[in-house]
Parts: sequence; structure tokens; C-alpha cells
Amino acid sequence: MKVWLVEFFGSRELNYLFWVATLATTPFWLLMLFWPKSRAARWLCQLWVGPPLLGVFYLYLLYLADDLTGLPVLDGVEMKSVRRYWAHPILFIALWMHRLAVDLFVGIWIARFGRARNWEVRGELVLVWLAGPIGMLVFAGRYWLARIRGRLS
Repeated sequence: MKVWLVEFFGSRELNYLFWVATLATTPFWLLMLFWPKSRAARWLCQLWVGPPLLGVFYLYLLYLADDLTGLPVLDGVEMKSVRRYWAHPILFIALWMHRLAVDLFVGIWIARFGRARNWEVRGELVLVWLAGPIGMLVFAGRYWLARIRGRLS
């Protein structure tokens, strides 16, 4: 099946799939933000629970793209070729899922790091959830300032 047919006739389903992917991480973030010390947060918000579950969804999206239309050919590693590859509607959702899974991994790591040191990290977690690298940058700045202060004391 041609990609344009999937995009034209399946736009409603693709949008649904996009929102399922987007909302799949929400329970983890809500637990880390509002109930960080709960039993559910300690059980679900582990590095090897949430992100691998999202990884299974990612693999399913790759399979779906290949099964419906065949994966596009990647003609080298130039920006144009890579952009054309990820322009496939299902692969775009897979790329989005990849970003969400990596951000969740980083968020869980920050939450665990903060809990171990009694740091309040909700601000950084919100930033990682909504703006990935910006939240990591803010957390890294906080970490390095604490290290410098610790050495000067």
C-alpha cells in the first residue's frame, strides 16, 4: 500500500495512534510529580519498567509501518534523506514514541537521583516532560552548582 493512501484514508487512525503514544507516558509523569513516594510510583517508575514498555510500542510501530507500506529506503545519512525517511506517517509516530521513552528514562533517573539526595525535583521533571533537553540542562546546572558549593565548603 502506498504511504499517501495510509495518510489520506487513515488520518483519523494515525491521529489516534499519535495521541495514544503521547498519553502513554502520562501516568508515569503524574506519579513522579504528585505521588513520588507512593508504592505505585516506586514500583512503576523504574528505569527498567516504563521505558521498555514504551520500547515495545515503538517496535510495534516499526512493524506496522513495514507491514502496511514497507519501510522507506534510507538513501544515506544526509539530512534530506533522514528527513524523508521520518516523514513516513507511522515512522514519525515511532520517532515521537522514541523521544517520549528517552525523556521518561531521563525523568525517572532524575526522580530517583533527587529522592536519594532529598532534592525537590518537580520543576525539572515538568521541564523534562514538556521540553526534554531543557529540563536536563536545568537539572545538570543544579547538580554542578551543588558540586561546586560542596567543594568550596
